[in-house]
Amino acid sequence: MFYVSAEMGRDVIRSVLTIAAVVLAMGAAGCGGAEPSALRMPPGALSLAVAPDFAGTLWAPTAAGDFRSQDGGHTWKRVHGHPSGRAIAFTERWAYLPGSHGAQIADFGGSRLSPPRPTPVSFVAVASPYHRTNRLYALDDHGRLWLSVNAGVGWSELRGQGLPPALVAIGAVRGPITRPDTIYVCAGDGGLWRSVDFGATFTKLAGAPAARAVALTTDDQRLVLVATGDGLLLSRDHGKTFERVSSIPATAVAFDPRNHSLAYASVDGRLLRSVDGARSWPF
Repeated sequence: MFYVSAEMGRDVIRSVLTIAAVVLAMGAAGCGGAEPSALRMPPGALSLAVAPDFAGTLWAPTAAGDFRSQDGGHTWKRVHGHPSGRAIAFTERWAYLPGSHGAQIADFGGSRLSPPRPTPVSFVAVASPYHRTNRLYALDDHGRLWLSVNAGVGWSELRGQGLPPALVAIGAVRGPITRPDTIYVCAGDGGLWRSVDFGATFTKLAGAPAARAVALTTDDQRLVLVATGDGLLLSRDHGKTFERVSSIPATAVAFDPRNHSLAYASVDGRLLRSVDGARSWPF
């Protein structure tokens, strides 16, 4: 006869609940042959990102406050806290939102933000190269590049040689663990810039003459989605070449870090969703 201990029983229950949560999250996110879609969301998104939790929680800092959605963008709730977030990235345990008063953290589901914690300078953009990592890259309001290896507790300025002024957004992606992170920086009309040496030096990418937001995913590190202000550009070869995939004037873009098929763009209080790796969009 086979006996199941109480501890084994709890493990089985936890496993079943975990699988159920993943299935529900996939349904909410629109997997399984869904079409591109457009949903209402809080207007004026300054940034957009997908949390590495089972729900794939969407976060959108805005000038009016910080918002999150746990059902693929169908409904949004304001996260209680100081309304100063200008960007969003995720560490191993927390959502990290820097702003003019410092940085706030919250759990991935976004019930409440912590009080602002001091940062060495005011950050305008932040990115993490991999889901569940404590390494963060940030841009300050003077166009300088920073690195944290302890979830934003401490920061060091990087050289960033070659970068132009007026930087507005940053993205990073982790490739093989034996190679440096790849960092992309948006400079508005100054284009898109890339570093393959942990931010020591940057070169301009010819295929994206304007860049206001950038999105990457560790699920397919070849993909680079760029919002230009008058459309979306997509690269499928690490930024070597780009194609225009939409005329959407998006202000923020995001990829799901664990599912490259799901991409998002924010424009005029709408959340637009692509389900084929950012190749097609609802408008």
